[in-house]
Amino acid sequence: MPILSAVLYPVYMYQMQPAWAEWTRLMELPFVACELAIIHVAIARGYHDGSIWRMLPRDIKIALVLLGIGLTTSSVFVSRNVPASITLSIITLIHLRFAAAMFFLAQRERAARLESFFLWLGVGLVALTLLTALKFHFPPPESAVPGGQIHWPSALPGFINVRHFGSWTGAIAAGLMVALLYGRQKERGTTQLFYLLATGLTCWSGTRAAILAMGMVAVIALASMRRLPNGRSLTQIAGLSALALFGAVLLSPDLPEFALFLRDNLQSADAITSGRTRLWHDTFYRWLDSPIFGWGSGSTFWEVNIGWSHTQPHNAVLQFLISWGVVGAAGGLWLLGRAIVAIHPTGMGDERLRPLAGMTYSLLFMSLLEGMLHYPRFIMAIMIGFAVLLAARQQEGAMGRHSALDD
Repeated sequence: MPILSAVLYPVYMYQMQPAWAEWTRLMELPFVACELAIIHVAIARGYHDGSIWRMLPRDIKIALVLLGIGLTTSSVFVSRNVPASITLSIITLIHLRFAAAMFFLAQRERAARLESFFLWLGVGLVALTLLTALKFHFPPPESAVPGGQIHWPSALPGFINVRHFGSWTGAIAAGLMVALLYGRQKERGTTQLFYLLATGLTCWSGTRAAILAMGMVAVIALASMRRLPNGRSLTQIAGLSALALFGAVLLSPDLPEFALFLRDNLQSADAITSGRTRLWHDTFYRWLDSPIFGWGSGSTFWEVNIGWSHTQPHNAVLQFLISWGVVGAAGGLWLLGRAIVAIHPTGMGDERLRPLAGMTYSLLFMSLLEGMLHYPRFIMAIMIGFAVLLAARQQEGAMGRHSALDD
């Protein structure tokens, strides 16, 4: 899907022309269409919403009802941009149904099949690297670009901006890091090469949130495993990370948007967070004006302005609150928390699943600093992580029950 997005949206400026094409790019509608296609595949194989609903614990059902009430009420009766809010609310429901469909499909797969998942992600990174190199080395004449000037931070193939790009590569790097630290030894050489590429691209993009997320995932893995990785793995990770950083610095464009750190960042807390503290402050106080149901899905864009508008507040908790109020946010955050608790033992207990758990945790951590729970491509990855790990957890439970019966 990222490769398809790169082909569909050959952007060298903040936005595309015509306006409807830019709207589909910002909403990442091709990814939503992909979710709908996978839901259709699941239905063709016997998926039913009712069967999934009957499996859910009571508290999860209550959380889903609260989320449904929050996003419906806020978008229909409160929002100042009802069409946009309703569209985003429908997409949110599609994400949830996609997760259920993926869970249904993953139940039929063996965990061993998941080893190819990161192989394909790595192959995709190679293709993205080639597309990025071609785009940066063979740009069109600036006179052919809307506005008459190329905006390089927005010129990443298929991504809205360079931070968007770095968040994707950083999540993959986090999963590969876990594979090298606590994973299987099989095909370790390939994993090392993909880790080097993913980490290099992340550093090249200057996405500090992704680097922080990799560190957080390492801490989670260490705490979960309760043992240090072996010395060889630590040496390999340190060496590959240093090499990735060196290559990123060597090849990085001489533009502040691509820098991991600037001296000006030390001027204030707002500068260190690239303006996030002010955005968080204004978003929080705008939510207080409508605390119960918020201002409608996606309302950060038209309700909060700190000199320019943001599509989302770069924090999942604030995003839920301003979009759906306390009612919807309570349901959404409960679902996230319960899912994390449910997948953790399986995700960190099976060496084949640890990379997927690491990638999922990375995206969830970044959602506190970026828009991982706003953009469909990242939501898809998170939902896949939850669905596959929950399916593996259920398979473990079924195997345990069969073993007990045999005994």
